[in-house]
Amino acid sequence: MSPATLETPTPLVGDPDGHLYRHTKRPEWGVSIMVWERGDARAYQFEDGQLRKIRKGYYKLFQPADDLGERTESIRNNLLRVAGAGVDPDRKVIEPVCPFSAQVDLFTKLYPKGFQDPEWIDDHRASDGAALKRHRGPISTEAKEVLSAARCKEARSSGEYAGLSETVADLLARTNLVPISYAKALRGLDPDEKARYGESVDALLHGEGGYEERFRAYLATQRTLFKTRPAWRPATAVAGLVQADEHVIVRRSAFLRQAGSVAPGARYSPRATSRSYLNFLRVANGTRERLSAAGHEPRDLLDVHDFIWTTLRKSALEHLGSSG
Repeated sequence: MSPATLETPTPLVGDPDGHLYRHTKRPEWGVSIMVWERGDARAYQFEDGQLRKIRKGYYKLFQPADDLGERTESIRNNLLRVAGAGVDPDRKVIEPVCPFSAQVDLFTKLYPKGFQDPEWIDDHRASDGAALKRHRGPISTEAKEVLSAARCKEARSSGEYAGLSETVADLLARTNLVPISYAKALRGLDPDEKARYGESVDALLHGEGGYEERFRAYLATQRTLFKTRPAWRPATAVAGLVQADEHVIVRRSAFLRQAGSVAPGARYSPRATSRSYLNFLRVANGTRERLSAAGHEPRDLLDVHDFIWTTLRKSALEHLGSSG
């Protein structure tokens, strides 16, 4: 078995059914797809960005990744895109800042019971009193209700899309997930602009077609309304709150550090793009799988977001690997 990166023949041959697999001995490589088979060897594209040649005697180490649910299509498309691009000699590979185990060690020093620790719940999920901006549980639950498919359908039928814009502004103003200036900018749109933004939220969350296409259209609307390319947190906050099991709010600085140990060879744009979002989503889902394998099951990708930020923000880096 050779883990070297290989040139990809064109066109891709692979598995015509597009099945996804995990390597049972190397879960840290992430999910894979077979992109070609020649003689006694196959090549698999993995989520960590590497294309690996696997000899025939090792095929038995692959098991179907049939537990991905709605994420299956986006993961498959992203793996095929990466494999089809071949080897990019100019692509910068991100160096990991620490082993993933060091992050888990720091996490459990801070929260011995992991995501079920009372301190974690008080810091990140909920509290006995009024919900604070750092609490994800109440605001995500509310977002799922007020931006549900039924509510968006009502807005569509009544022509009250501007109200969805106000709803989003109110939700985001009550979190620390985006700068408060973004909520103010939403409130500062004129009625027609609010309606256009509300319509784009409906299409993003509940529209037809693949998520990549819907996200690209959502970014285009924001770019038009605010005259600038969207930053990562504002661009990903709505779906990350409403669909927290499938989508993640991207905090680029910490997520880039996480990418070094999960998917170091992918591209991560400074500003929000649909392609880079899928790569950041790979990072989040890869982190979720590693946490689960370590015995710490996140509730959703909001937990993953906060784990990454807690262990890899600048102020945390000096504590990684410390014994105190």
